Amino acid sequence: MAKVIQVVIAVLVLYVGWCVAQPFILKYKVTKAVENIAQYATIHSEDESIKEFDNRVKQDLGGKVDTTRIAKDGTRGGLHLEKDSDTKQVKARFVYFDEMKIFGKKVKDFEFIIFKEAALVDKMF
Repeated sequence: MAKVIQVVIAVLVLYVGWCVAQPFILKYKVTKAVENIAQYATIHSEDESIKEFDNRVKQDLGGKVDTTRIAKDGTRGGLHLEKDSDTKQVKARFVYFDEMKIFGKKVKDFEFIIFKEAALVDKMF
C-alpha cells in the first residue's frame, strides 16, 4: 500500500512540474521563432516577415500563442518590427500572453515580452 501512495505522489509531482514548466518551454520556442524572424526580416519586407511569422507560429507551435489580449501598459500583443533601411538592422518586439493551469484551474497569468535584434549577414566563413 505504501508503494502505491509513493507512486501516486511521484506522478502528481511530475504532473505539477510539467504544468509549471509548460509556459517557459513555450517561451523558449517563441524566442527562437522571434530570433529567426528578425533575421528573416533583414532581407524581406515587414509585411512578408509578419505573414511568415504567423505561418511559423501556426505550424510549429500549434496556435498556442495568445496575442489578442491587451498588455498592462496598453499595447496590443503581437509582433512589431523596426527596420533600419541604411544598416538593414531589424529590431523585433513580440508580446504574448500565457497562463499556467494545474488540473484545469488557472494558477497564474503571464505576459511575455521578447526583444531580439538582427543584422544582415552577407557571408558566413
